[in-house]
Amino acid sequence: MSTQTTLALGANTVLTSAQCSVGFSTNNELKFGQQLGLLCLPLDANRKAVCSPAYLHEPKEWAKIDNAGSPSIWQFDLTELFGKQGVMFLQLIAYVYSDPSTHSPSIALNDISLILDDGKLRYDFTANERHVKAAIILEIYQRNGQLKCRALGECSTQGLASLEQRVQVSLDVRHPDTHARIQAAQQQQRTHPNSEARPPRQVNAGETWTGTAFAIDSHHLLTCYHVIESAQMIGIRQQGQPDLEAQVVLSDIGSDSAIIRVNDPLPSYLPLVQRCSDILGETVTTLGFPLSGLSSQLQVTQGCISGLTGLNDDIRYMQFTAPIQPGSSGSPLLLPTGEVIGMVTASLNHEHAQNMNYAVKFQLLSALLASAGISLENINHSSSASSLTTPQLSKQSRSALWLVGCQG
Repeated sequence: MSTQTTLALGANTVLTSAQCSVGFSTNNELKFGQQLGLLCLPLDANRKAVCSPAYLHEPKEWAKIDNAGSPSIWQFDLTELFGKQGVMFLQLIAYVYSDPSTHSPSIALNDISLILDDGKLRYDFTANERHVKAAIILEIYQRNGQLKCRALGECSTQGLASLEQRVQVSLDVRHPDTHARIQAAQQQQRTHPNSEARPPRQVNAGETWTGTAFAIDSHHLLTCYHVIESAQMIGIRQQGQPDLEAQVVLSDIGSDSAIIRVNDPLPSYLPLVQRCSDILGETVTTLGFPLSGLSSQLQVTQGCISGLTGLNDDIRYMQFTAPIQPGSSGSPLLLPTGEVIGMVTASLNHEHAQNMNYAVKFQLLSALLASAGISLENINHSSSASSLTTPQLSKQSRSALWLVGCQG
C-alpha cells in the first residue's frame, strides 16, 4: 500500500505521471464553483502567459474538469501542455469570484487541500493573512526531463488584478452564473452574419455567410470564432487577388477568436500592438466587409475607445464607437499608428444604445497566437511611429483585409 507524502510550503517533488489529476477541496463552507474559482495558467520562462488559462467554467484540452456543477478534480495532460511552444510552468491559482450581486467583503480564501499524482501527494494551503482574494498555490514545471511540482502560497488581497500586469494576460474573475448570463446576452446581441445568434451555430447544408479577417503574417489570419463556427468550407477573397481556401488552425470560443491559415503567401499583414496604456478615448479605425450581400467593397469607419471592458465589465473586451454592421466581425481595430489594438466581435442591439460595440483585446489575440506556436517577433511590420490620417491608414492596411466566406 502506497503512502501519501504531505508537501510543506516551498517544497518540490517529482510527479510520477504526465497524466496528472489534482483534487481540490476546502475545509470551510466556501465551495469551488460557487464562491471560489481555480484557474490553470501556462507560463513561459519569463513567467509570462503563453496562452489563455483554463478555468473551472472554461476547461481546455490539456486541462479538463470532472463536474462543471460541482467541480473537484482537474485532469491534466502535461505531455500535450509542455509540448506547446514556450510552456515552462503551469500555475494553479485559487481566487474569490467577483459577483456584485452576491459578493461579500467577508469572503476570502482560507484553507485549501490539494491531492495529486494519484493520491501520492497532498498539500494543505493556509492563507497567511486576512482578506486574501487570490493565491498561487501550486506550480508544475519540467526540469531535466522530469515533471515536478512545487507547493506555493503567494497571496493577494487584491484578487487576480494584481497578477494581470505581471503575466500580461486578462484574467476572468466572474462568477460562473454571471459568466453564463453574459454569454447568453452576448449570444442574443452579437451581430452574427446571416445566421441565428445561438451556439452551436445551426446551419443547413449549403448555407453561406460572411465575415472579415485580417492577416497577421504571410500565411495566418485572425477572425472571430462565431464567423467560422460550423463551417465546412472557408474561403477568403480580396479584390484583385485570387480566392484562397483557408483552414482553421486554432479557435477559442471564450474570447470569440480564431486563427485561419492559407497555403499561398499573403501580400501584406498588420502588426499587433505590443503594449499600450491610457487608451481610453483613443481614436480607432475599423476596416471590414459589413453587409457583403449589398456590397463586397471594403468599408472604413472611425470612432474612439469608449470603455476598457465589455458587456457587464467583461475584461476580455473593450468598447468602441466606430459604427459596425453584420459582417464586420473579425475586423481589426486600428490605432492611428496602424497597429491592431483589438478585433471587432459584437454590438449591443438596443433601442437606447448607440455605437456600443465590442472588440477582443490585443492581449487575448497575442495569447491565442502564442498557444498556436505563431511568433511575430521577426516579422517586419509597417507600423508608423507617428499618427496617420484615415486615408493613409486605409491605404496602408487595406491589402491585409479579407472577406471571409463560409459554407455549412
